Amino acid sequence: MGKVLSINIGSTRGIEKTSIAQVEVIEGWGLEGDAHGGDWDRQVSIFPIEAMDQVPPEKKEEVINGGLTENFTIQGIEQSELTAGKYVAIGESIILVLHIGKEEFKEYGRPYIVSREGRFGRVFKGGPVKVGDTVSVLDWSKDSFLQWVREGNNEMVQFFLASGMNPDVKDNYDATPLMLAAKDGHVQVAQALLDKGADVNVQSHDLVTALMVAAFTGHVDIVQMFLAAGADYNMCSSSGLTALKLAQAGNHPAVIHLLEQAGA
Repeated sequence: MGKVLSINIGSTRGIEKTSIAQVEVIEGWGLEGDAHGGDWDRQVSIFPIEAMDQVPPEKKEEVINGGLTENFTIQGIEQSELTAGKYVAIGESIILVLHIGKEEFKEYGRPYIVSREGRFGRVFKGGPVKVGDTVSVLDWSKDSFLQWVREGNNEMVQFFLASGMNPDVKDNYDATPLMLAAKDGHVQVAQALLDKGADVNVQSHDLVTALMVAAFTGHVDIVQMFLAAGADYNMCSSSGLTALKLAQAGNHPAVIHLLEQAGA
C-alpha cells in the first residue's frame, strides 16, 4: 500500500505546477483546475518517488530542486506494478495507466525523470484525493471482485463490472455474486449485478439459487428485487427445498408473505 506525497496542478501546460492539499479528480477528464484535463490518454500524471534512484548522480541535485510537474507524487508502490493497463486507486479515484514516460524525453529539471518514469493515463473513476491518501494497484481478478461483493463495496463492484467482469462468475464453492450479495443483504450490490445482466436463476452445484439464499437469510428487499427481476420461486434445491420452504425454515414472516403472494 502506498500513499500520496503531493498533489500538483497548473493552469497552463509546460510550466511548474502548484502543490495543493486536496483535489477533485473528474471522471473522463483529469484533475479539477489542471491544464492537462481533457479527452485524451494523458489526463493525469503519476510519479513514483522511488524512480529518483534512476537519476544519474550528476543530474540529481537539478532534478530534486526542480519544480514539480506531475499531478500525483506517490510513494510505496513498486515501479514494476505500475505498468500500462493497470488500474491505480488514488484516494477515491481510479486511474487507468496507459503510458510510461513521454514520447520525447526532457533533459532538464524535474521533467528529466518524469518524462522517463512518470505514469500517464485516464481517469476511470473520479473522486476526491488529499495528501496522505492511500494508493494501491487494483488486483483485477475474480477473487478480488468476489471479495468486494462479500464486503458490499458497491463502488468497487461497479468498477469491476464496468471493466468487463462477468456478473455470474462463481466462487470456489459454486456461489454466484448474487448469492453472496443476498447472503449479507447488500441491496445496492445486488442491484448493480442485475443491472449488468446477472442471471437471477443461476443454480449452484446443489441447485440453490440467489432467491433461496435471500429467502433463508430473510432479506425482504432483496427477495422483492429478485422476484421483480424474474426469479423463479418454484425452483427446488437438490434437497427439494423451495425459496418459500427456506423462508419458513428461517422464520421470516415478511419474506413468507411475499413468496406466497408471488405464488398465488
